[in-house]
Amino acid sequence: MSQYTYFQNKTYEFCTSDFFLYTADFQKLFLHYFGFVAIPVHIYGAYCIIFQTPNSMKSVKWSLLNFHFFSCLWDLGLSFLTTPYILFPALAGYPLGILKDFGMKNEHQLYFMLLVGAYMLVAVIIVFENRLLIMIGTNKYWRWFRIPWFIIHFIVASLFFLPNYLMIPDQEMAKEHFRKISPCIPLYVNADLVFVAVIETRFLLRACGMLILGGFIEIWSFAYLTDRMLGKQINRTMSARTVQLHRKFQKAFIIQLMIPILIIIGPAIYIGISCFVFYHNQAFNNVTLIVVASHGFFSTIVMICIHAPYREFTIVLFSVIVRMRPENTSSIGALPSNMIT
Repeated sequence: MSQYTYFQNKTYEFCTSDFFLYTADFQKLFLHYFGFVAIPVHIYGAYCIIFQTPNSMKSVKWSLLNFHFFSCLWDLGLSFLTTPYILFPALAGYPLGILKDFGMKNEHQLYFMLLVGAYMLVAVIIVFENRLLIMIGTNKYWRWFRIPWFIIHFIVASLFFLPNYLMIPDQEMAKEHFRKISPCIPLYVNADLVFVAVIETRFLLRACGMLILGGFIEIWSFAYLTDRMLGKQINRTMSARTVQLHRKFQKAFIIQLMIPILIIIGPAIYIGISCFVFYHNQAFNNVTLIVVASHGFFSTIVMICIHAPYREFTIVLFSVIVRMRPENTSSIGALPSNMIT
């Protein structure tokens, strides 16, 4: 069935609904409050990486901090900076965040968030590459090649969505297009503010899918090669204990990644289905964006819980706060743990 005839002769409850969960006010209120709660967690996570990372983890300290930065920027970008109100199945909507208040154009905000997402994927790849580098540190060819490799990845991340940015449709024409195929403009939508990113949603969704697929192929390759190299290092340059610690960290970081990924799988599936079958439910849309905006928050929580030095420091810190005994504050220094995780 054509998208141009899908809505004809149909009546929808959302056309006249004023349910608060559908509204931009709900989206803005919830995301801003969530961002307010998440900021201290992000700052604490950064503190743990910078000041509580033991010497045995120093090889991954800065790559882990780089990933944490972009993960947190993604959260804050959605909750505070852009606060998007998106009208799936159309890739259209309008921002409600502080960048709008500073006069940043809608298309620039869109491109900014796409860049942050792409850089976050590159940051994950760099963490796994860093683990492999420890195993093949004497390989002069990879040490020479990795700098151009870094540059290529950041260039690709910067330019991958540039065609979509340059091909943003004329807004009057795009709005007229959606007026023809939609049954109404819902009461909860401010039609004057609507910005249409693309008319053919399939191309942008496929571009995102290709970027994510390519990134995860690299991540899997680095993880597989690192595991193989670890097995070969036993009794050569590393003891069995050291190899075990390296494997433990790799498993912990994979878990750190998988928990937030599992959280956003549902929203990703919903967005894909919504765009391909032209299904609209603004309550689902709002909740979907809220869940996606929590990615970095949950990633930070999992990082603190899964890596032993951060977990141990947090337990000590909370015990001091609960007991409020000045004599216990001396135990809040950097933990002498020699564990990788």
